[in-house]
Amino acid sequence: MSEKTVFISYRRDVAGKFFARSILGALTQLGYDVFLDVDCIDAGEWARQILTQVPKRSHFLLLITPGALERCADENDWVRKEWLAAIASKRNVVPVREETVDLAALKKVCADAMLGIFDLQIATVQHATFEGSVETLVTRYIAPRMAPSVGASREPANNSRVTLTDISRILKYAPDQLIGREQELELLNDAWRKVQQHEKGRPHILTFVALGGEGKTSLVAKWAAELAHQDWPGCDTAFAWSFYSQGTRDQVAASSDLFLKEALIFFGDDADKEFAASSAGAHEKGQRLARIVGRQRALLVLDGLEPLQYAPTSPTPGQLKDQGIAALLKGLATASQGLCVVTTRYSVPELKAFWQTTAPEVKLLRLSCDAGVHLLRALGVKGTAKECETLVEDVKGHALTLTLLGGFLKRAFHGDIRQRDRVKFEKADEKMDGGHAYRTMAAYEQWLLLDGGDEGRREVAVLRLMGLFDRPADAACVAALRSETIPSLTEPLDGLADDDWEFCLSGLEATKLLTVNRDMTGALVSLDAHPHLREYFAKQLREQNPDAWRAAHRRLYEHLCKHKEGEQPTLEDLQPLYQAVAHGCQAGLQGRAIEGVYYERIRRGNEHYAPNKLGAWGLELGAISCFFEHPWIQISPGMETWQTWLLNEAAHTLRALGRLAEAVDPMRLSGELDASDEQWEGAAVSFSSLSELQLALGDVAEAMRGAERSVICADRSGEADWQSYVITNTTYADVLHHAGRPEEAEPSFRKCEAMQSQYHPTYPLLYSFQGFEYCDLLLAQAERSAWRSALGMAVNEELLSLCDAVSKRATQTFEWAEQLRLDINSANLDHLTLARSAFYVAVVSSDSQTSYNSSPSPVWHLEAALNGFREGGVQLHIPRGLLSRAWIYFVTDHRKGHESARRDLDEAWEISERSSMKLHMADIHLYRARLFFREEKYPWDKNSDGTSRGPKDDLVAAERLINECGYHRRDEELADAKKAILGQ
Repeated sequence: MSEKTVFISYRRDVAGKFFARSILGALTQLGYDVFLDVDCIDAGEWARQILTQVPKRSHFLLLITPGALERCADENDWVRKEWLAAIASKRNVVPVREETVDLAALKKVCADAMLGIFDLQIATVQHATFEGSVETLVTRYIAPRMAPSVGASREPANNSRVTLTDISRILKYAPDQLIGREQELELLNDAWRKVQQHEKGRPHILTFVALGGEGKTSLVAKWAAELAHQDWPGCDTAFAWSFYSQGTRDQVAASSDLFLKEALIFFGDDADKEFAASSAGAHEKGQRLARIVGRQRALLVLDGLEPLQYAPTSPTPGQLKDQGIAALLKGLATASQGLCVVTTRYSVPELKAFWQTTAPEVKLLRLSCDAGVHLLRALGVKGTAKECETLVEDVKGHALTLTLLGGFLKRAFHGDIRQRDRVKFEKADEKMDGGHAYRTMAAYEQWLLLDGGDEGRREVAVLRLMGLFDRPADAACVAALRSETIPSLTEPLDGLADDDWEFCLSGLEATKLLTVNRDMTGALVSLDAHPHLREYFAKQLREQNPDAWRAAHRRLYEHLCKHKEGEQPTLEDLQPLYQAVAHGCQAGLQGRAIEGVYYERIRRGNEHYAPNKLGAWGLELGAISCFFEHPWIQISPGMETWQTWLLNEAAHTLRALGRLAEAVDPMRLSGELDASDEQWEGAAVSFSSLSELQLALGDVAEAMRGAERSVICADRSGEADWQSYVITNTTYADVLHHAGRPEEAEPSFRKCEAMQSQYHPTYPLLYSFQGFEYCDLLLAQAERSAWRSALGMAVNEELLSLCDAVSKRATQTFEWAEQLRLDINSANLDHLTLARSAFYVAVVSSDSQTSYNSSPSPVWHLEAALNGFREGGVQLHIPRGLLSRAWIYFVTDHRKGHESARRDLDEAWEISERSSMKLHMADIHLYRARLFFREEKYPWDKNSDGTSRGPKDDLVAAERLINECGYHRRDEELADAKKAILGQ
């Protein structure tokens, strides 16, 4: 008999049930197999289960709550029967006292048959230290050794293995019985067995893909619960996250911000915790998390990934919007000692290269006919085998539909399958995920309203409240909705006594329509429901009763606005405000939400607090999206005064997240709106930013048109606006440079600098991004000479003096950036310029070693630049720094430099490919070929299809991109490389 089996006996009143569920949850988390009887089992069934289960369990816990022993004088009392069965079976009997129970008083009124309780050691569980109390219960009264626990020390004093776990976010979705998924369970078990045995070629990531309602979450939750029951064999840590529990719509939390922070804190050390709270970008946090998780035998579960993916109808179906998750998954696919399990509705194209090796993807198919019939039988549906088979096929084996339908038939018609015609299934809408489930919910709703009486109407009211939320509804929000009547919505809940409210919730929970989460005292924490159900009732309420929809969201908005976020709020502190923005917009209060909550409290005006201080770019985009009718081109009605501002904010935030293609439309529209209103300054800046976007995306021709338009708008704004002139004309000059027209670009830069000197004589040089663009042009020929030197070709050493001049420029503008407290990227770009100019001198100079070791060294400047870009979450510039660092590593560190260079080029490629930054991609192809063409084994020797690859392939790819994009700045470098490498 396993030492980790427990029977819980309790008084089946409110206090007893809540206490029992708390103990059940804690022990299950610790890996125990716990038997807890349920209210709906018939009397005869009680006796059978007691007779069979009590003797099978090593430990018998008798929960002593107020009133628990009052009826034990009755020979037929079940608490008394269970106690006597445990004594007769010689189980390890442990009375567990809830701290408010007075044992002395209880002993005076206790029935004689139960007095033996007081001869035993009685464990006490205290509310304030619940986890500690349960740990004491386990170590002193139940098990001879420590069980795995959440928050336990990684290195226990007794040297027994302790698994650090936090899987509560999915454990609640584990079904009592999992039907029809035996093959998938075996697949998971086999993957974990290979982890335990350190088998080569094993999966690092296992992704289950299926439509909503097919049972992905249930499958993984049940498997994780089984691992917990087995005491986490071979597992160091286990962590689970449900993205559906953090908000499913684009409006709120469609990002990895909170997950990355929580996971870094869970898996990491103190330094990782500090990094988690920093403003570093999601990509960097994802990479760091991958390294931390990958070096241990960890189980990581990512449930419901689809909110972070583009829909199948988008130009990039299934691609991850969030760079943090993309970096994490690619990192784990590349190197991991553990297993990551992912569930999603959409395939993950970022892992395509690993599908045949370390990251297989499994399509979770519909339930088989036999499994579907088994599920119906388990739910209490009665009918012939043929009737059940027909019903399964009618709904195409959709697990959620069968679960809802089976529960409906059991509850409404005592399981009579002949009543299934109460649900009219039309031909399934192939384009609608969950069409059958929606029809089942509609039938269920109608039955509750028409045949369920007052209780049915109450249950429908609660389900409609669930439609207001895209995450679990916390108790305070539910209480706010019930505080005053909302016409046509909450009347059935008005004046509801506590016991009636609890009865209503328990009814919904029993029929699997609702998940009720409570703390160990029994107090309500939150209510949750399947996303399909929330979406269904949201649609019903929004379309059929828009007044109630708006009124309810207004109530939630006003409740959440009362939250006090403090002077230096964390991401968690800001969550109620982000939710307030979403509810306010649903209530039609966009004006109040943007000004009073988003702009003043989340953004803190121009401070841009959440992204700049916390790196919460994803959450920022979620808040901005609330003010759009159709992201990212049409704002919500009544927001006209904020229109161009919102479009600009959306574009800049999308750009910061590396979603460059999506940023184009709002940036263009912002410029056009300003131009139509003759707001020439704003139009000039928007078209200039648009040009930069199009250049990064590799459309040099469109970038030229945008730059020309920005110059025209700047001219119309008048000479007084000299700053717009400088910004737009340097952008135009930079496009000319990338188009291979430096002879036109340089005079334009000089003219801009002359204007800068005239109107701002204290700072006569171009600085910030404009200064970087000019320095980039000035270094172009020195860069070519450095490459020619690396390729063994003749060089022009006269260019060294130009590098020295550029270094002096960048040193001066760096000092100004600190004096003027410019955008942090100004100083980072200066670091990059200083590194490049010093390195080119070192490569070309005869005294290169002295140049490499200059102080500060090129590597020092590059590290400073890259760290700054990462902290600022600016994806656009990171590949620039990685390319330069790869070259320097390759040249200066002969022992590890080649491997470091390869890693930098791979990271640059990942960022550039995800964001479609084609100019960077062309550069990376060139760098690969020029750095590694002499290597005995080319690091990129295989294409994704397995065919051979060499430096020639990279040169061909570079040439294709250069010509396709009009990136003729690289023509001479490409010609040099082809001559040196291919002899052409």
